[in-house]
Amino acid sequence: MSNRQGNAEDAASLSEQQQQPNTIPTMTFRAHHLKAQELKHTNSFSSMSSYASSVQSDGENENSSSPTSSSDEERTVVKQSTTFDSKRSNDRKPGGGTSLRPAGKAHDWYSGGRITSHGRWFRDSQNRTLMLRGVNLCGNSKLPTTPNGSTHLNERFFDHRNVCFLGRPFPRDQADEHFSRLKRWGLTFVRLLVPWEALEHSGPGIYDEKFIDSLVELIELMPKYGIKCFIDPHQDCWSRFSGGSGAPGWTFEAAGLDMTKFKATGAAYVHNTNQLAGDSPPMVWPTNYTKLAASTMFTLFWAGDTFAPKKMYQGEPIQQFLQNRYFECYKHLARRLCHLDAVIGFEVMNEPHHGYIGLDNLKKYDFNSNLFFGDCPSALEGFALGDGMALPIEVWVKSWPMPTKKQRTRIINSEKESAWFEGECLWKQHGVWSVNPKTGQPQVDKPDYFSKHPITGEKVDFSRFYLDFIGKYSKAIQSVFPSAFIFVEPIPNEPPPIWGPGDHEEGIVYAPHWYDLHSLFNKAFDGRITHDVQGLSKGKNVFAATYFGLKGARKNYRGQLSNILNTGLQNVGNRPCLIGECGIPMDINQRKAFMNGDYGHHSKFLDAVLSSLEANLLSFTLWNYNATNDNTYGDHWNGEDFSIFSLDSPHGSPDPNRSRSPGADSRQTLRQQAPNFAKEVMKRSAASTADFSSKMQIRRGEDDSSLACTDAEETQNGQDEFDVVAIDDEETIAEDSPFDRSYFRFEDEESDDGRHHESHIGGRALDAVVRPYAAKVAGEPISTEFDLATLKYTFRFCNYLHAPVPIVHVSSPEMRRSAIISSDSYVSSSSTLNSQRNLNSSTEKNSEFYGHPPEGTAMAFETEIFIPSYHYDEAGIEILVSDGDWRYVKERQTLYYRHKEMKPGAVHSVQIKPKSTMNLANNGSTTSLNSKPSMPEPYGRTKMSKGALEPSKLKSEEAYGARGNNSKPESDAGCLCTIM
Repeated sequence: MSNRQGNAEDAASLSEQQQQPNTIPTMTFRAHHLKAQELKHTNSFSSMSSYASSVQSDGENENSSSPTSSSDEERTVVKQSTTFDSKRSNDRKPGGGTSLRPAGKAHDWYSGGRITSHGRWFRDSQNRTLMLRGVNLCGNSKLPTTPNGSTHLNERFFDHRNVCFLGRPFPRDQADEHFSRLKRWGLTFVRLLVPWEALEHSGPGIYDEKFIDSLVELIELMPKYGIKCFIDPHQDCWSRFSGGSGAPGWTFEAAGLDMTKFKATGAAYVHNTNQLAGDSPPMVWPTNYTKLAASTMFTLFWAGDTFAPKKMYQGEPIQQFLQNRYFECYKHLARRLCHLDAVIGFEVMNEPHHGYIGLDNLKKYDFNSNLFFGDCPSALEGFALGDGMALPIEVWVKSWPMPTKKQRTRIINSEKESAWFEGECLWKQHGVWSVNPKTGQPQVDKPDYFSKHPITGEKVDFSRFYLDFIGKYSKAIQSVFPSAFIFVEPIPNEPPPIWGPGDHEEGIVYAPHWYDLHSLFNKAFDGRITHDVQGLSKGKNVFAATYFGLKGARKNYRGQLSNILNTGLQNVGNRPCLIGECGIPMDINQRKAFMNGDYGHHSKFLDAVLSSLEANLLSFTLWNYNATNDNTYGDHWNGEDFSIFSLDSPHGSPDPNRSRSPGADSRQTLRQQAPNFAKEVMKRSAASTADFSSKMQIRRGEDDSSLACTDAEETQNGQDEFDVVAIDDEETIAEDSPFDRSYFRFEDEESDDGRHHESHIGGRALDAVVRPYAAKVAGEPISTEFDLATLKYTFRFCNYLHAPVPIVHVSSPEMRRSAIISSDSYVSSSSTLNSQRNLNSSTEKNSEFYGHPPEGTAMAFETEIFIPSYHYDEAGIEILVSDGDWRYVKERQTLYYRHKEMKPGAVHSVQIKPKSTMNLANNGSTTSLNSKPSMPEPYGRTKMSKGALEPSKLKSEEAYGARGNNSKPESDAGCLCTIM
């Protein structure tokens, strides 16, 4: 066909569409890249594959030039032989992907191209919405490897310049094991901890290039496992030497503080120096935020020019010195990492704190917004203790119903040591306080010094200091890494600053943290009672802030996370939101699970947390995955134990039940089985190859409302509404994507044996951790629900109301009929796609391409859902979709779904559940699933307003999408693709 003929047809089509403006054109997806005879499930690969789809393959006509449609022919039992044809295999090209896109799994963040953003969502280059999830790597990264920085040890603790962080988060020879485990669990988005101390411990401007080299080497491995990451400049309470982690020791020297005197003066509670080995009490370290060392450092860092103008270091004002070192350090790291595809951005700072800025009462802290536990000096008492005075200080202990209560007082600094090198308190030098000459007690001379500007008298707003810092940091990072996202989090448990005109906006991501603080503080959870600590801190009635049962816990958590999300969207703007930290302590309930292997409460606790995150459609990174975690010292930092992996957690028993996954049994732990557990596990993983059968039941409902019915209703109406295809034997394919068949073979795909796989060794509460999720969505998510008891997963999404990308027609050289539509032409959801075609001759120069579209265009492909074999490998699964076609590739733990209904706002639904509850119950679940399960409560489901678009009906349609009038059969010369 000539270009002139093609343009004539396009013009005629345009004229017709203009006469019918409300007509929604049929959209054809891009075609496959194989000849017609290659469309069958072929046998030309060496490793067996479990592969199922919504279409019948054996019924294809090899002489046909178009794929088989969804018809009565597909409603038959499909059986596929699995012989290996080496000749055909050798004819195929190695590797994966096609000219349009590489091969990919749902949880592989490279297959969709570069991660971008649009409004509150992350997007890929195909304009699919991304629901990112992964882990923090990792808790031990806060600590040096040499000397051992574990907080129950104190060897060479104060030798702060001669430390080494090489081997964090884990050594290179263990990386494959840990990355492959994360990939198998579907947790492939990483928040990579890189404390300031790890980079610049030797002194200002002296960077540890060997450590950075090790990071580069580690990050270079991530693409192999589909992992992407962002850098977290992690800190807690400013530094290890003030009871947390983060800043180098020399920052205290710059401020004039003597870290060796912090214990005597009460300036910080440091586990390494305050407690005996192995005796770290839980949750004392956060109190350091209100103690002298951390509060002073944060105040100088954010606003030293304002509140300590007299303080200079090396000829610079202290604020400028500290901030410039911080900017230059992470700018240097960004320069070293910017060439790595795995890195998408940098965080500003983990859990920042305002120090004394905005504090309006120096004699007493606010009980509702600060943790009172252990020694609790006021700001004034902290000044005086650091200045060499001995004072009686309140001691607080745990209580009920309030979290803590005052128990007694005790004398601190009886030796009258000074925490300052110069012997006098910095804040006394600035006139904030003094010693009363008559009583000899400390007194406040400037009570509003930190709440009002010392010069102008205006009310101080910490947000202004923080936003200015964010702007400077962002510009420093993006000057060497222009495409970097900048992840910003507020002060914990406080709203984020309000962005205004002139504040930095490029690449900003809102990344707050959330925990159940009550369970965290008490290290207890039984599912009976939870409390809304967030509400209590804002004056909420204690009875209204109390929730009962697991259902109440979900409601509690869902509401708190909804508040965080909505406040962020209001204050920060319509930007992506990711919960940077969330998780549960694994040493809850007196660490009973470590002894009896029963992680039932952990799974229920974590499921409530993750279900609430999913109900709010939030991306998240769990805290944390720690390669050195054990049952004795946990994460080896300040008595915490959050890791979803542990060296002391054994493999699940041969007949595991859901509350014991994995738990104590006759199996040995990793450390018991082999000293070099990493190499041993990798050796066993590489050696394990087995044949797996896909036992799939395919269901097609009449409409989306069928998803909301109970199993009893399905049983009653199933014969009339559904048709079943049972796939009893192995099916195999040689190609990669179910809809865009490439020359990829499964011979390098990983095999799986469900929850018994070697990679699950060391996992904790995996029943809740490993769960299905829609990773890449060809539209906007509406709701996602996973019922841990029934393993039923339901996902709903809708088409974009406004087409977000241009439509690109890709043709062979013989069919040069491509037209490039500018995204500016999409003015309303009622505009038809074809009516927006631009047929100007200026686009003729772009009609030559095929394969890749021109620069600046984007494409929408199928939705990809992660289906973990951990849950579904043995029972088999049922898949129900509202419209369109799907393909399931077990080796990839991925369901590919391509909807058919293209009307803007049209709703699509996917439901996945075990094929039979009897099979699931027989596989060891302690939760009885023999009764008919009902749909889970639709937490967070978006309510459709009256007149809104209803879910589309199930229809019989072509296997690869409904073809438009302009579609032509493919030929050997090339293919015609219409791409949205």
